[in-house]
Amino acid sequence: MMKGLLLYTGNDAGVNQWFIEHLKEVAKTKGMELDFAIFDRDFFANDMDYFCRYDFCINRTRISRINEFLEAAHIRCYNNGKTVAVANDKWRTFLLCKELGIPTVDTVQFDASDDAELEYPFIIKSRNGHGGSEVFWINDKKDLQRLAFSNPKGYIAQKPVSDIGVDVRIYVLGDRPIAGVKRTSSVDFRSNFSLGGQVELFSPTQEQLAIIDKLQKRIAADYAGFDFILHEGKWILNEIEDVVGARMLYSLCNYDIGEAFMDYIRRNT
Repeated sequence: MMKGLLLYTGNDAGVNQWFIEHLKEVAKTKGMELDFAIFDRDFFANDMDYFCRYDFCINRTRISRINEFLEAAHIRCYNNGKTVAVANDKWRTFLLCKELGIPTVDTVQFDASDDAELEYPFIIKSRNGHGGSEVFWINDKKDLQRLAFSNPKGYIAQKPVSDIGVDVRIYVLGDRPIAGVKRTSSVDFRSNFSLGGQVELFSPTQEQLAIIDKLQKRIAADYAGFDFILHEGKWILNEIEDVVGARMLYSLCNYDIGEAFMDYIRRNT
């Protein structure tokens, strides 16, 4: 029987309990065993016999050193280490887009001493934030002074796009785009579903699919979301979501991404 390890951080596990249980139940129907564990500081203290009993690991922690450790032991990880490292660092995502010639948001690295170099308004994001957390609209110096820059991973600053409060997420499973969801908000420049954004199904454009194809040739994500924002009539890449949520998809259609993901793992492990 194929055996896997499903890893979450404690905070994320608390808000994803339904999906965790669903993946475990689906795995059973596929003749697979899926153990759930919360990542903590003692994780790497386990001996190799503990890890080597697993054929694969679903790493939902956003921590790339887990991939480095497990992949060195020839344990297949979903997502792979390249995806985890790039998608969870907005600056690295920006640099990859520039290297590949992919249109994206004008971005610079930021610390509090850099504000004189930037034209207001601008948006500040932590490099490793997700779900709309640690994203701030800065109108003037007073807005900037209210922030406590405490994230050790650092920050980026971006120019606002022409169409705020709207974006599109394209769900991808391996080399196959699964679905697109358009998110809009009339009350916040962030359109995240978890922050109250409205959602509807969206057919990916050829331009979006071409961008995803370019990125996938480099990072080969297994299950991820590619987020696009609208600027002057064109969809440009905003970020890549490694630990992509499925609530929007389940709320809009009958497609079971959890089952499709486990089928994908069984084929590729």
